[in-house]
Amino acid sequence: MKKVYLFDIDGTLTPPRQKMDENFAEFFLPFAKENIVYLATGSDIEKAREQIDKRILMMCRGVFACSGNEFWEQDTKIYSNEFYPRPKLVTFLEKCIEDSGYHTKTGNHLEYRNGMLNFSVVGRNATLEQRGSYAEWDKRKQERWTIALSLLADKESFGDIDVSVGGEISIDIYPRGKDKSQAVEKVRQLHGLPIVFMGDKMGPNGNDYPAAKALKSGDTACQVENWKMTKLLIKQEMEN
Repeated sequence: MKKVYLFDIDGTLTPPRQKMDENFAEFFLPFAKENIVYLATGSDIEKAREQIDKRILMMCRGVFACSGNEFWEQDTKIYSNEFYPRPKLVTFLEKCIEDSGYHTKTGNHLEYRNGMLNFSVVGRNATLEQRGSYAEWDKRKQERWTIALSLLADKESFGDIDVSVGGEISIDIYPRGKDKSQAVEKVRQLHGLPIVFMGDKMGPNGNDYPAAKALKSGDTACQVENWKMTKLLIKQEMEN
């Protein structure tokens, strides 16, 4: 039976914020050519284009950027949502930066994307080494999860937003329901075929969780740990 394949990017097709492995890209290219493939990322379209081989992007039917708040077909933006964070949210996040036990701050802590806000204590200007250092610290301290859960718990102040943890150094904040589930719903609307979704953050409050939750009977959610595991799962799909 024909299927639609939906892939997260960071941690699923690439190492976080890095380019796709060249050998994996060569392996993935014919798969994208022969199947219905979409990408879904919390990052903006520019970062997706930096990470994914241009030939693969040409073969994909579309890219859902900004956690599904933008949809692109090749170089054409099909739709884009807007989100204007309230001052109270910005003040809360700035206080999180100030109170953090992680003392290296690189700037660009609040990145406004279409339909969402990306927040990072260490800052998105961090080098790969600084990103790795914060990621290891965060694994021990669980700072990102603590911030996300604090926002979700304060329903009086922030009851109209959702928060998810993705990548290595940040959290995504967006209006309730405006998450990667939009990608699943759009793909289902366009094709009406079983969906196979692969992502690395499918646990509750992970940024792939809404997409996994939106799947229905006959669809498949594949939790991966890295691109190498994704490659193995694709091989299995090709053999079936």
